[in-house]
Amino acid sequence: MGEAILFVGEDIAVAEAAVPALSEAGFDVVVQADGEAALERVATEPPALVVLDLQLRSPRGPEVLRRIRRDESTERLPVIALSERKDEIDRILAFELGADDFLGKPLSARELALRARAVLRRARCGSSSRPPTSLVVGELEIDGTTKKVRVAGREVHLTQVEMRLLGDLAARVGTVQRREQLLQRVWPDADLGVRTVDTHIRRLREKLGPAADAIETIRGVGYCLRVMGS
Repeated sequence: MGEAILFVGEDIAVAEAAVPALSEAGFDVVVQADGEAALERVATEPPALVVLDLQLRSPRGPEVLRRIRRDESTERLPVIALSERKDEIDRILAFELGADDFLGKPLSARELALRARAVLRRARCGSSSRPPTSLVVGELEIDGTTKKVRVAGREVHLTQVEMRLLGDLAARVGTVQRREQLLQRVWPDADLGVRTVDTHIRRLREKLGPAADAIETIRGVGYCLRVMGS
């Protein structure tokens, strides 16, 4: 039996295209058209990956994604978001809500299967450059062994993507990283723009709270994890 994928959406045509391609790629696919039932399944029988149609109506797709990311037990569950709108607004919304990847409709079933493999590979392997075993930057503490992050002694719960992004910056503390470099290392198989990096940095800073200033913006270039006060 292959890795389990939960496909959440009401669009029958999309499901009929996606499920055979995912199954052929070796995945065990379950389709759920009801958002509440999907959330219950995620909580009781967590899949390896969720493919979520943002056009879901009950509850709405974005709300399903918010609730997945809000729950500590599922906050790092890989999610690929789908939308019939391919414009930048929907892409940004998907990533702001915590999606690991985004695909527009009409859907390329083969591309979805390839993206699913890539997202799962990133989830398993994390960043190619792992953070130090222990790094303290002001009030921010990163434990690369347990993949836990604390701010002023309190644990901060990050998604897998946020952890990879912070880990990549931590592995190069004090060094400016261009957006293109971060995009290539944190999302190596995804066809995304550099705005993706900005979106996730903003979400990461929100979670870090009083330690947000540890991530410095280098205008027109990228970002740097710096030692506070330096």
